Amino acid sequence: MKNWKKLTLTTAAALAAFSLAACSSSGDKGAGSSTRNPKFAIPADINTIDQSLATDQYSNTVIGNTGEGLTRVSKDGKAKPAAAETIDVSSDGLTYTITLRDGLKWSNGDDLTAKDFVFSWQRGVDPATASEYAYLMTNLKNAQAIMDGKMDKSALGVKAESDTKLVVTLEAPTPYLKFLFSQAIFFPENQAVVEKYGKQYGTSSDKMVYNGPYKFGSDNGWNGSNKEFTIVKNDQYWDKSKVKSKAIDIQVISDGQTAAELFKQNKIDLAFLNTPDLVKAYKGNKNFTTFHQARTDYLEYAQDGSVPALQNEKIRLALNLATNRQGAIDVAAPGSTVATSFSPVGLSKTADGQDFAEFAKQGYSYDAAKAKDAWTAGLKELGTDKVTLALTAASDLPISKATAEYLKQNWEKNLPGLTVDLKLVPFKQRLEDAKNKNFQIVLSGWGGDYAEPTTFLNMFITGNSYNYGQFSSKEYDAAYEKASTLPDVTDPKALDADYKACETALFEGSYINPIDFQASPVLLNTKLKGFDFHSTGLNYDFKTVQWK
Repeated sequence: MKNWKKLTLTTAAALAAFSLAACSSSGDKGAGSSTRNPKFAIPADINTIDQSLATDQYSNTVIGNTGEGLTRVSKDGKAKPAAAETIDVSSDGLTYTITLRDGLKWSNGDDLTAKDFVFSWQRGVDPATASEYAYLMTNLKNAQAIMDGKMDKSALGVKAESDTKLVVTLEAPTPYLKFLFSQAIFFPENQAVVEKYGKQYGTSSDKMVYNGPYKFGSDNGWNGSNKEFTIVKNDQYWDKSKVKSKAIDIQVISDGQTAAELFKQNKIDLAFLNTPDLVKAYKGNKNFTTFHQARTDYLEYAQDGSVPALQNEKIRLALNLATNRQGAIDVAAPGSTVATSFSPVGLSKTADGQDFAEFAKQGYSYDAAKAKDAWTAGLKELGTDKVTLALTAASDLPISKATAEYLKQNWEKNLPGLTVDLKLVPFKQRLEDAKNKNFQIVLSGWGGDYAEPTTFLNMFITGNSYNYGQFSSKEYDAAYEKASTLPDVTDPKALDADYKACETALFEGSYINPIDFQASPVLLNTKLKGFDFHSTGLNYDFKTVQWK
């Protein structure tokens, strides 16, 4: 998931000092009572609850707790059957026969059947939908041809043989497919509801139905722009006995100091400490802990020809070499570590049991002298002695803003003749700017959707919707293609080598600039029970959470 997708998710309590109305509308008994709604906060507005259009963490957190797919990732990190009762795989790994649970329902009482999955998946790959997450479906038979406009969506490799039987056909074996089934793009959709609301579908909570642990009720919903809302227990959910909270209150709040103060007052269940000063102040607190995410924050360079300087490999190399990653972490991202590849630590293990990030480690380093030499050579090739570049970052995410400000100072110090114009915009606008290729350099972030390197590496295939920099590398494409086809796709050691070759191509071409592997220091209320954190996929799973 994209764009500081797994950056911070601060938990907000009633925020009584700011809004008593939210407390009363959701039946909250107050911070001092024996029980109350768990209260979470997100640092930026959600953009949509349409699973086919969501791209950011905050939207996907809501979608992942109000919807559910064939599988759900368990506390121990395994993809367990959810809407599916059983999943049978053919000996060649190309056919999945799935039996759904009996009696599945939508939150409005409609029956949920295999046809709802077929409709949703076909909608996901339909070019008219323009889903950026459709790339996760490319291993489904005919998916790529459909997305390229060469085949009708009805040719997709998924069929409903009955109300409870779904047959999925693949182009190539996909060992991690059960993890993909837990992703929002693979959730079912109610065709009647989608068609009823058309382009308004998912733009507010009353233009949706839900099949997950929670739903939006009639009170305190999301209207598309409000900054506080409540999700409530979905009594039509197949596993409702495991849902421990009657409601979850959510509010947009980005200031870490405010969150820390509310935590001290026992009005917040979880507070993210998003500045070095906050980490220093609370590191000795008994409630202090760190969430380690399989996430990388990185820079993307526009390489579509619109910025001549960034077409020059020496200029990109100079920017990478002039990046003091540890310095950026020290001033902006406490708890994180220096990125040495695009795929982060803690994502997955190699066939030999080594952390993949360590196995795939590249030579990203800070070397001011080499940076200046590469810069000078690049300027000479461009026929100029100065360059101005715009750096886009989210103004309402403290870590993003501080990182961008540090990079400007760091680069202008090390690269004579460089002027960096900061373009600090709200997170929502930054998402749109990246999607629309309206940037020169953009500070992005990606967190793994599943525990396997392709969740990172498939982003940069030529033409991928998430390849916002629009670069094309023959070496990269060849390595990824080798990893995606027989015999390598079924050979774990060969896969590891192919994935490392992808990382090497990224590094040698200076196509991107990895900054840090992120971790999130937090204060976690010990009264918050059953709160599952996952390093990939749905980071914040509220299914079993309760405050007591």
